[in-house]
Amino acid sequence: MKLNLFLISCLFAFLAGHMVNYSVIFLSLELFDSHTLAGLGFGLCFLPPIVFGWFAGVYCDRFSPRTVILIAQNSYVISFVLLYLAVSNIDTLTPSQNIILVLIAAFFSGVGWSFVAPARFASLPFYVSADKLLSASVLLNLVVMTGFGAAPLLLKFIQVNWQWPMVMMIGGVFSIVSSLILLPLTYPFERKPANKTKQELLESFGYVLQSKQLIQLLSLAAITYLLMGPMQVLLPSVAKDILHLSDIGQGRYLSLVALALVIGGISVMVLKSKLHFGLFLFLAIALAGIGISSLGLLPELVYSAFVLMLAAILGGMAISLIVGGIQHYAPDKIRGRIMSMYTIISQVVPALSGIVAGALASCIELTPALLSFGALILLLALLALWRFKTVRSITQLTYTKENDEAI
Repeated sequence: MKLNLFLISCLFAFLAGHMVNYSVIFLSLELFDSHTLAGLGFGLCFLPPIVFGWFAGVYCDRFSPRTVILIAQNSYVISFVLLYLAVSNIDTLTPSQNIILVLIAAFFSGVGWSFVAPARFASLPFYVSADKLLSASVLLNLVVMTGFGAAPLLLKFIQVNWQWPMVMMIGGVFSIVSSLILLPLTYPFERKPANKTKQELLESFGYVLQSKQLIQLLSLAAITYLLMGPMQVLLPSVAKDILHLSDIGQGRYLSLVALALVIGGISVMVLKSKLHFGLFLFLAIALAGIGISSLGLLPELVYSAFVLMLAAILGGMAISLIVGGIQHYAPDKIRGRIMSMYTIISQVVPALSGIVAGALASCIELTPALLSFGALILLLALLALWRFKTVRSITQLTYTKENDEAI
């Protein structure tokens, strides 16, 4: 019961967080017609973890991760307040003032993501037994991907029917509801001694560097998350400029990602005992990159939707397996710090790729920008297949007591 409520709280939180991200992107394109600004705003949503993410991991090991979540989620509320001020005063504020409000809102969202995402993953072992952690991790990642995919559809539906201010109000309510659900979901937590942050980080870095499984899985996460920047920054333009869809049509097209990610997560839960863990990872990443890159070449909605669905399913399966693998190999003592490394990757890499994608689309047009990213991901996946022998050799993730007793 507690796990189910925790996942519902996660869903509201991730919906709110991604509604901020998509609001920043859509407003940049709608009000300022700028891919560069969309990329920069998206980057600010996810670049703060470069600094704050390391502290998040330490705090999640030193204090209760649940407390970290309850404090950090207030950043989403601040973001929605700033965006509300921008869209409700569009006629009275100058374009520069609106841009400043949007970018500051993006930054506060980034602060929230820095702490909320690792703390959510670090909380998971308190709601599930160790032998079921892999399945629970896949389920939580499914919730993450559902929030990412459902946010644009929900946002567009609200915007078309009730305008932008209502988007911000509902997003703020989602943030508050998420925290209210989490309040009674307490668990015993033994507070860790306050060692120096630098020492704690070096300890976790040292463990990850000597663990071939963790360092290779984290590297594969970085390759996979290169997809997310172009998907969030460029797909709205694919829907509008290549497929010529209406506002509602654009939301429905982008919501296909949600459906595909759900299918991908469910597929992993059903097929995880039948898939060759390592080899499937490399195949899924490579094919997802090829699929996303080809969307600029497909002006027909049916073909574009099919390829988007297939690529997102494969990408979702890859990420679900990766996060399950990281949870599997992460010792309890430093789990928060290791999961913060993963979440930093999951946020910073899309941010950087989103900034680059927006700049490329402005300089060399939309289709070449997508093709460039597809080629890069395919090349990196092939290189990883050659070099990452440890992950390549993993057939299944099997729980043992050694997992709890490591370090």
